[in-house]
Amino acid sequence: MRPPLRSAAIVFLLTGMALAANESLPALKTRADAAHGGEQAKLCLEYAHRLLEDANTLFTNGDVDKAQGEVGDVVEYSRKAADAASTSGKHLKQTEIDLRKLAKRMKDIAATLAVEDRPPLLQAVDDIEQIRADLLTRMFGPQAEPKGKP
Repeated sequence: MRPPLRSAAIVFLLTGMALAANESLPALKTRADAAHGGEQAKLCLEYAHRLLEDANTLFTNGDVDKAQGEVGDVVEYSRKAADAASTSGKHLKQTEIDLRKLAKRMKDIAATLAVEDRPPLLQAVDDIEQIRADLLTRMFGPQAEPKGKP
């Protein structure tokens, strides 16, 4: 009796994960805004990552103004995630890691853009790096400033 129950639980879990991955951006934003604490940090970063990929598609399709607007939202939700993690004391390390990955992906996208379209994206990278530095300072104190910072 137990092996079928275990199999059913695994199928249920995998189905739930697949449905979560297919969740629309507005629905994910609503969940992120409604969540609290560490869960809010996790959902805000998931939203930010998906929004950045959407912005990348917009850049590719030539809709630069709309893409740059979405990049602004990415920074806003990154800040919201860091604040939620810091306030709750949960998911601090994972939030810092995800912010680093987000900044790296944003740099990679900026490298593919026309030179005149890069400055707003590079400013957003700097903003996310500052959010990350602030989070590290909250976690470990002033000695935790990332290397290369003045």
